Amino acid sequence: MTATKVRSSTPTWRTYALLLSLLVLVAAPLLSVLLTAVFGYRDEPAALASLIEPGMLRVVGNTVWLSLLVVLFATLLAAPLALLMSWTSLRRHSWIDVVVMVPFMTPPFAASMAWMDFTRLGGVASMLFGDTVGQFGHDFIYSVWGMALIMACEQFTFLYLILRTALSTLPASTLEMASVVGASPWHRARSIIVPMLVGPYSLGVLIVFIRSAGEFGTPVTLGNAIGYQVLVSSIHQDVTVSPLSFSQAAATSSVLFTLGVLIWGLQQWVSRKDLTSGGRVSRLYTVALQARGKIGAWLVVAGIFMVSVLIPYFSIVLGSMTILRSEPPGLDNLTFDYFGIVLSKSSAQEALTNSAFLGFAGATLAVLLGLAVTLLTLRNPKKTARTTDFLAIAPDTVPGIVMAVGFILLWNAPWLPITPYGTGWVLILGYAGLFLPMVTQNIKTSASAVSPTVLEAASVAGASTWHIFRRVQLPLMLPGIIAGWLLALLIGFRELVMSSLIRPADMQLLSPWIMNVFDQGQRAEAMAMTLIGVLSSTLILVLVTYWQRRRI
Repeated sequence: MTATKVRSSTPTWRTYALLLSLLVLVAAPLLSVLLTAVFGYRDEPAALASLIEPGMLRVVGNTVWLSLLVVLFATLLAAPLALLMSWTSLRRHSWIDVVVMVPFMTPPFAASMAWMDFTRLGGVASMLFGDTVGQFGHDFIYSVWGMALIMACEQFTFLYLILRTALSTLPASTLEMASVVGASPWHRARSIIVPMLVGPYSLGVLIVFIRSAGEFGTPVTLGNAIGYQVLVSSIHQDVTVSPLSFSQAAATSSVLFTLGVLIWGLQQWVSRKDLTSGGRVSRLYTVALQARGKIGAWLVVAGIFMVSVLIPYFSIVLGSMTILRSEPPGLDNLTFDYFGIVLSKSSAQEALTNSAFLGFAGATLAVLLGLAVTLLTLRNPKKTARTTDFLAIAPDTVPGIVMAVGFILLWNAPWLPITPYGTGWVLILGYAGLFLPMVTQNIKTSASAVSPTVLEAASVAGASTWHIFRRVQLPLMLPGIIAGWLLALLIGFRELVMSSLIRPADMQLLSPWIMNVFDQGQRAEAMAMTLIGVLSSTLILVLVTYWQRRRI
């Protein structure tokens, strides 16, 4: 009853305070990009006219085509794995979910460098499989199709988790009843499964498309190597290569912003009739696999892990240990010395500790904001609540580089009396803005499973609002809070866009450090640092997963 009264009352000061925070954190940077695109930056005139030039139109077309290819490859990787992990006995193997997260924890540019090294002319692929296979691998990877596959190996994790959750919530009784009345497998798929997956799949496609359009690592490594320019590489050049042009960067960012909003609107239209149940499923649907089916299922899993994990990390491990690249890998050509060299450098130690601390701080701030958004907006029809909820997910509709440019334009303004720009605080705010949508979605998923009648019963029993939150709501939302915090922490640990563009010049961070060392030709040290970072992230993931399972 208390909850009902709160929902029917006018917005409280907490709602307005949260709304103001999100306006500063999310809306103000995006608005700065649009205003700069229209009016120019300080003494620079607006650069919107450049967007209709043939060269820019070609770059826009390259971006859209690459993002569509990433969606295609991500679907081919995520859909069969989600099906197997939801409906077959493979779901008992929880280690598969841990391995699926490994590409997600790998810096995208590191995966690109690993594939480039593996398939280079005269590289490991040629040494192991012959010149014919090596030449084919080189021609494929050093193309837009290869770029898309490498990017999909990271992005498919999002789509996999969304599809697996949607398939797991499909009631077994629904499919069994359809089978009893004589519906064929094709009819069941067309009439039941596909309609229920349209909403979740479109959400996954939105995330993959937007993240692909804003992907920074692969376009500036492999993309530049093959001369395939996209919007992100164009923006990066405008804000890092002299002569700098923030007006041009804002104009190009506005294209990405518009593209993201259009895709988000399309996703909302496609998923307007979301048929997912949204509740808990007492019995999971299970497909019994025969011997051949089990062999086929494991071959599918092996193929996916071969492309997304084994080959890249085989190349990274060899790259971090090989003495002479021109010689085949052998015991006399391998050494662990590069790990010691990396760990002995003060800059590398600073990069690790700074990335860990800032990732932790950004993830924690995002969780606090996401929790506040959930408590104040869930099942709340007020306009202020809907606006707050929209702002919390708005960063998911635009690529991260647009937010980064917005932070530069907003917080580097000369008229500000005080600004976090040039300090670690701007990175914490930037990380929190990037992480907020995924954190909020995870917390809301857990919170939506809490029946309002439970809260009303606690209120009738005389429990205070704080007691209800602490003893009822928080424990039930804890899985979503931990999942969101963990995802945000893992992203923050290896984040590249914000880390490269808005970090203080004298601050070392993991991903920029690796890229700078690689650009300087110190390939082995870069690969060694990549392994150290990924192993640290994997250890955190395993420990948190183990702790969660002990609590159940």
